[in-house]
Amino acid sequence: HKKDSHIKGQQRYVPHKRMNNAFMMHASTSPFYPLFAALDINAKMHEGVSGRNMWMDCVVNGINARKLILDNCQHIRPFVPELVDGKPWQSYETAQIAVDLRFFQFVPGEHWHSFEGYAENQYFVDPCKLLLTTPGIDARNGEYEAFGVPATILANFLRENGVVPEKCDLNSILFLLTPAEDMAKLQQLVALLVRFEKLLESDAPLAEVLPSIYKQHEERYAGYTLRQLCQEMHDLYARHNVKQLQKEMFRKEHFPRVSMNPQEANYAYLRGEVELVRLPDAEGRIAAEGALPYPPGVLCVVPGEIWGGAVLRYFSALEEGINLLPGFAPELQGVYIEEHDGRKQVWCYVIKPRDAQSTLLKGEKL
Repeated sequence: HKKDSHIKGQQRYVPHKRMNNAFMMHASTSPFYPLFAALDINAKMHEGVSGRNMWMDCVVNGINARKLILDNCQHIRPFVPELVDGKPWQSYETAQIAVDLRFFQFVPGEHWHSFEGYAENQYFVDPCKLLLTTPGIDARNGEYEAFGVPATILANFLRENGVVPEKCDLNSILFLLTPAEDMAKLQQLVALLVRFEKLLESDAPLAEVLPSIYKQHEERYAGYTLRQLCQEMHDLYARHNVKQLQKEMFRKEHFPRVSMNPQEANYAYLRGEVELVRLPDAEGRIAAEGALPYPPGVLCVVPGEIWGGAVLRYFSALEEGINLLPGFAPELQGVYIEEHDGRKQVWCYVIKPRDAQSTLLKGEKL
């Protein structure tokens, strides 16, 4: 709580948005002090052979879970090579897979991942990160298919049924495996995946699949079915080619242009030498804050960079999705959702032009 209403309207007044986000830059929800206190105990538990055995059991459970998904699911697939030495991944013994990195290797040129720009034996799938893919993108050519199942819909279904994923993106969903997970938990996950696929194939009413979201937005989704929602969200992603925008945002040749030092931009933000503008009006302007969607939780533009290109188009696509499909908005930081004329709009802080800053400073001594 801050008591400064007596200076409201002055240049030195700090509104809630700037106060909150300036503080957030120096804070995090990640530190959990009871966990810190338990680190010594945790290290002792994982010491020596017993610790290695615990994690090997975790790896084995993860492999068996992937096999169950491959055997029982038609649309949701684990992110592992389809073939190893010409034989299906799941046809090998679990004990062999657990000790051979070939079963988790990104081999350059293979179509199951279609990743580029790395060397042989450089990258591997983490066996303890259970990454699943949903339909919608053809891995062989990277193109959108006619129909898809955005992973956020599956994630919401799982949360409705007591399973919380670590995170999800366009067509992938991640679960972190630890020694605390046993096969009973993983079998429950697989059973829910199978149930979701049956609901998808029968085109079940959305009220049955996602009752919480349906209840919150009943007027918007009245009469909707699961496939209808999947198609509408998939078409939005395809129309904006969001997967390509994500790729461009994190490639050097598409990075936003740098106009000023990030520290200088942040100081300008703290001094109030900024203005809040709608996203379309931010094009060509200098960002005063770093902006990111979560997931992936990685800054797309940093203070001092110029709004535009893939980053601007990406946030514009998110804005359309927030309005078109309520209940599925990602968490956004560094930008602000404001409602005007019945529509939610994305706003952001940009640096004021230098001449405007000079006028402000002359008019008031801080």
